[in-house]
Parts: sequence; C-alpha cells; structure tokens
Amino acid sequence: MKKNLVLCTLLSCLNSFAQNNNEKSMRDSFTFSMPVGKDSFYVSHISASPFIVGPKILQIFPGETVFIEVEQSNGVITVISSVKENKNPEKTLEISFLQNLKNNVHSHMMLKVKNPFKQDLSYEAMVHLVKGKWISTSIMPVKAGIWGYEMWPDIITSIALSEWKFL
Repeated sequence: MKKNLVLCTLLSCLNSFAQNNNEKSMRDSFTFSMPVGKDSFYVSHISASPFIVGPKILQIFPGETVFIEVEQSNGVITVISSVKENKNPEKTLEISFLQNLKNNVHSHMMLKVKNPFKQDLSYEAMVHLVKGKWISTSIMPVKAGIWGYEMWPDIITSIALSEWKFL
C-alpha cells in the first residue's frame, strides 16, 4: 500500500519533474482519446511531461512507443532514461503500449517490451483504469533478447513500470 501511495504521488507530480529532465526525451502535450464503447470515448488532455516520472519509473499512455536506455553496474540496473532515438540498441529497451479494437470497439490493451540484454528482465507494473484508480498487475519477465507481451481486457488509460531488474 505504501508503494502504491508513493507511486501515485510521483505520477501526480509530473510537472515538477519536467523541469529536472529537460535533457531527456519528453512527451509533447496532447489530447488523449480512446474508445471505451461503441459510441463513447475517454478523452483527457495530457500536459507535456517526462516519460520517466520518478527514480526508475516509466509512465506510458496508449499509443506511445518509448526508447529507454539502461545503465547497469555489475548486472544491477542503476539508471533508466528515455531517449528520442535508439542509438544504442544493445542497451535500449523499446516499449509500446497499445489499445486493440474490434469493429472500432475496445478489445484489449497490450504492452510490448523488447529486451536487448543477455539477461532476463523483470519489472513491476501499475495500471490506471478508466474507472479512475491505480492497481497493481502481474507481469511476466521478458526473456533475454526477445519481445515480451502482456495483455489485459480492461480499459487502461496509463501504465507505470518500475522495479526494473535483471534475473
């Protein structure tokens, strides 16, 4: 519960972190719209903000793809940072979050994570449901050198990934 409170506090402080991450990749402000029913949409204005919203915490919205460079020391992840381009593919995660539709109606959400490392990668995730609350969700580790996929039937407006480590 304490970890959830800390994560929610960090996510609510996006604007204050934006001033500290100017040299890193930032998302531009945009109007986020996603289908939630046959004739209904979830719409929200997202302010310009960093992708990394706290110490090793990535927040991503549906439709976004982010490149995350990983610094490590003796197999321990020390720093993650978002970058605009994948200039170092041997140490850069590629992460995409998508909403899949069937006949223009929500089907499921999918998170894709490309792990370029020689070790399996583990992380924790919290999802923000369209109902307005953050909840923890289980994630399978991403095997070394391949893509990992996670899917949820829920309508998720954002996901926060943290606790990155090699297994």
